[in-house]
Amino acid sequence: MKKILQLIAAVTLTFSAVESKAQLADGSIAPDWTFTDIVGTSHNLYTYLNAGKTVFIDVSATWCGPCWGYHTGGALENLYTSYGPGGTNELMVFFIEGDGATDMLDLDGTDAASQGDWITGTPYPIINPAAAATTTFNTNYAIGYFPTIYMVCPDRSIKEVGQLTTSALYAEKAA
Repeated sequence: MKKILQLIAAVTLTFSAVESKAQLADGSIAPDWTFTDIVGTSHNLYTYLNAGKTVFIDVSATWCGPCWGYHTGGALENLYTSYGPGGTNELMVFFIEGDGATDMLDLDGTDAASQGDWITGTPYPIINPAAAATTTFNTNYAIGYFPTIYMVCPDRSIKEVGQLTTSALYAEKAA
């Protein structure tokens, strides 16, 4: 009986630890942020939302294979090209580097730890916050794994949408 109780306690602790790594709950309010992208342009989340735009945020890491696969698949690039500032101008897309140790060598793919060149061909802003800002962002957004793809609606509600196709991402916006 004692071993069964220990097993139940261990399983409960494991699920509690996993649960604490969960993403922000769908429908919760997205925390505001202001970051400067790698070309020097400042972006504020709530400014975009106040303008009526839906914002998609890809939180990835340059060393992450699944992140690279999704990035090179072009879903967010196509979404941004069709519906971002150069298209219908109804949404915005951001890549936010989730590893505070990442530098420009990782982003441009010249560091051996990087999956490739994240910059060339990416039309939307790439943000590589300083280590302390990355930690704060990852905590505020409950980032538990990469990639994490969020959609933030103009009412500031957030939803994790995952690695969807362009049309599926756009359908989430319309839902």
